[in-house]
Amino acid sequence: MNTKKIFGYIFIVISIILSIAIIGQLPSFVSSITNLSNIFNKNIDSEKFGNIIGAFMYWVIHITLIIILWKYGRKWTKKRS
Repeated sequence: MNTKKIFGYIFIVISIILSIAIIGQLPSFVSSITNLSNIFNKNIDSEKFGNIIGAFMYWVIHITLIIILWKYGRKWTKKRS
């Protein structure tokens, strides 16, 4: 087994753990998306605006990381023909 294959399995495990974390934090995820619409509908102060954008950026990075880890994990653990 080479190092890419080992890292591939590690990436898949990490992406599964991060996916389970999304399921555990589903109310926070949904509230982050609904709060994003409040930026345009309500008059909010800069602190609340920063909190909303920060929470949304966290979820974007979290989901992007899951996709990247899953993609490279599957690519590196494929059987070579």
